[in-house]
Amino acid sequence: MSNRVIIARMYHVYRMYKLVLVSTVLIFLVSCTTSSPYNRGPLSEGMDKSRDDYEGEREVESEYDDDYDDEDHSQDQDDSAGTAESGVVLTDEGFYLGARGGNSWYGAPYFDSLFDTELLLGTRENTTEFLLFGGIKAVEAKPESDIADSVDGGVVFFRGGLEVRYYPISQLRFFSPYILGQIGGLYMYWSFKNPISAGTDTIFNDAVGGLILATGAGIHLIDTEAFRLGCAVIPEVHLFTSETHQGFQNDVFDAYGTLRWAIEAGITM
Repeated sequence: MSNRVIIARMYHVYRMYKLVLVSTVLIFLVSCTTSSPYNRGPLSEGMDKSRDDYEGEREVESEYDDDYDDEDHSQDQDDSAGTAESGVVLTDEGFYLGARGGNSWYGAPYFDSLFDTELLLGTRENTTEFLLFGGIKAVEAKPESDIADSVDGGVVFFRGGLEVRYYPISQLRFFSPYILGQIGGLYMYWSFKNPISAGTDTIFNDAVGGLILATGAGIHLIDTEAFRLGCAVIPEVHLFTSETHQGFQNDVFDAYGTLRWAIEAGITM
């Protein structure tokens, strides 16, 4: 094996290492919701008091969490590190840049899906591909759900993480199949139907972080060195943290699964 080939392979391994490192940072930043220093009680109580037909005072407890001062919140100031490193990845040549969009069928009682869209950035070596993904998903509360009268308008998911694909017949340029696995973070944001009082604060909205785990399969109808066009079906599981951004204990949103379909197109830079 020539020195040129060895150097080329070492450089490719280095690029993949950076991609995995950046994805790890992104998953951590997206999944970690900045917690409140106050304990607001159960989220279900806040949802109930946000309803239009609630007749009592729209006020919840607001107790300062003594343990908050002992925790390390330094990650709140570390966003620039992940951004700077991801900028380095973008300058590399030979990367795939794509866009994916579609919709989902939900297996949980909370939401009806409206749409989802993501950007993809990655690199491929023979039968294996590593991709960063990031985007949004828009949903609305189901009319018959417990939260329909508590949430104002739609709910938005911000998503990001790492996707790995395996191509069993990588030499195909048309109708090239693949299987995939995903791990990532999510940040789900909503507005309350009516503001809630908590001590001296007024709460208009809230958010909860979490984790995405997924597997799936897809096919590239076109898969050349310059362009791709294809579709995929991706079963997903969403896991939520136990505390919301405003300090409520999350007793509303449990883990649930979705079945997602998506269309993808992209180019190789």
